[in-house]
Amino acid sequence: ARPSRSGSAVSIQAAALGSTGMDFLIGFTGKDYAIIAADANAARSIMVYSQQLDKIRELDSHKLLAVGGDAADCIQEPEYIQKNMTLYAMRNGVQLTTHAAANYIRGEKSYNLRRAMSQVDMLLVGYDEGVGPSLYFLDYLASMQKLDYASHGYGGFFCNSLLDTHWRADLTEEQGLELLERCFKEVQTRFMISMPNFTIKVVDKNGVRTVERKS
Repeated sequence: ARPSRSGSAVSIQAAALGSTGMDFLIGFTGKDYAIIAADANAARSIMVYSQQLDKIRELDSHKLLAVGGDAADCIQEPEYIQKNMTLYAMRNGVQLTTHAAANYIRGEKSYNLRRAMSQVDMLLVGYDEGVGPSLYFLDYLASMQKLDYASHGYGGFFCNSLLDTHWRADLTEEQGLELLERCFKEVQTRFMISMPNFTIKVVDKNGVRTVERKS
């Protein structure tokens, strides 16, 4: 069943940019892997409550979903998606492909757009046998696009040129981590909001794993 909410419809203009823009999500595909990262800030208004928040959820053994936006929506919507994907796998004996998962997520966001709109931007990465790694960009207005690299939030404004210049389809994992560190450094130098910590996760043929940053 789809989630329901009581009360008036959420205003698109109310806090969409404000709530999603302060979260920084970035991801790209490389040679036989996809990598995704997010800042670790948990904040609201002028307050930072934690700098150890994991904003990247494991949907299944070979898919990762990074989320940014309204704090409550960033818990409710990904959990709803994850549980329904697990239910699908139990009923059918097969997991959704990354492409199918992206279309399912987009369909749910589109259905709820004028009913119970959530203010959550997403990056979905996954690895499928015979297809390889893939990345999908989804925003709170239910648009979806398969891309080689993408970012969400104000921090992404500082990184798009770096990705345009340095991304290659044959990047090794080590080279991908170096590119991420360039992006982190740029955000920490240019963006007015302090983002001292980042979470990095990788998905490849062996599944998903967390990568520790080099000190």
